[in-house]
Amino acid sequence: MNNRYVAALAIGLTLVVFLGMNPTAARASAEPGATVRNAFGPDVGLGANQCRGACGGGCPSSCTIEVGYECVGEIHLRRIEAITCGTHEGCREHDDCLDNCLLNNPGSRDCQPQCDARAMQTYGFEKATPWLLGKGPYDGQITFEYTRHAPADLEPAYRCPPGATRQCGKDIPCIGPNGHTVDAIFDSYPDANAKAMHISGLRAGPFCGNGENRVCEQSLDIRVKGEDSCNGGRCTRFGLEFDYRNADPATPLECKTSTRGGDGDFIGDLVKLGGDAIAERDAATGGPAPDDGMGQLMGLFGKVIASADSPEDLQISMTTLDENGNPDESKRVGSTAGKGPAPIPSSVDLPAANGRLIVPMYQLASSAKAGTVKERRVTCTHKGEPVLETVFVLQH
Repeated sequence: MNNRYVAALAIGLTLVVFLGMNPTAARASAEPGATVRNAFGPDVGLGANQCRGACGGGCPSSCTIEVGYECVGEIHLRRIEAITCGTHEGCREHDDCLDNCLLNNPGSRDCQPQCDARAMQTYGFEKATPWLLGKGPYDGQITFEYTRHAPADLEPAYRCPPGATRQCGKDIPCIGPNGHTVDAIFDSYPDANAKAMHISGLRAGPFCGNGENRVCEQSLDIRVKGEDSCNGGRCTRFGLEFDYRNADPATPLECKTSTRGGDGDFIGDLVKLGGDAIAERDAATGGPAPDDGMGQLMGLFGKVIASADSPEDLQISMTTLDENGNPDESKRVGSTAGKGPAPIPSSVDLPAANGRLIVPMYQLASSAKAGTVKERRVTCTHKGEPVLETVFVLQH
């Protein structure tokens, strides 16, 4: 079920009594036991939806994920995320209904509640509600393989770092000089615009100690021990280092992140997904009418939430107004944004058209419980063109 519509499902629960619709949908979801590659739902301004037919929001946390690589040509590797999810006829019918409705009515606000209502009318509230959380009942599993994250995305090429040998047809793609496994690293987008900004020699990993801003070790596994001091507390520093060319120094490198794993904060994830859905819906439909006060308020709320990269970056606070209409700071509740640079910078200045760039990042040691493992995927673009991507595994 579509992760961009999780919040709307709760609204849809109240609409069953007066939605007497019966939309028909062309079957698009895979059947139980199938393995499909790069299967997406419609991209109509509301997100390019993955795991069509899985029970739960998008590719829910109940799915299992394995990362593998395929050899491409003489040098490159293709990174594959294989996501195996529980499925049920009701979940497949729901996603087919939703996809069909959005294809015929792009930006519609009615598709989600209508398809939610149909699932509950057909299968009952007791079955439909657990599906929201990615739970059963299931009638099988589907494996979704992705080499990119949206239909129009370019497929990245990976490589083994210098000194490592490539292992084709095996679970471990790269073996270092000492015989130990090493991470495959992003190399390029082979189909990228030749005139766009390009990078080479990417290194990603922990930074050197003593305040040195450079990558000391090529490793995507970052042990968050709190050995450094950052704004907000003890932290671990890491980042990217690479050569680049064909850049426009007047335009910064723009980076985005997404987070997977962690503490399983369902409420935080639900708020984040709901805010993203509101912001994307308004972008697709032009937003609520000027006289719709609640719609305008929810639209503003959605924009605030959508400005965060993930639930752990989300910082919201609120307070009442005093008799003069000013915020009463003594009654403020919630979290407040810290001062200083963000853990993952969203904008990086480019000093010249060609050169070498270091992008520092950090993770607060206090942001998760001991033993927590999170993946933070970082993607960067320049003037709208993709430049690089990498996935750090943060281990607290």
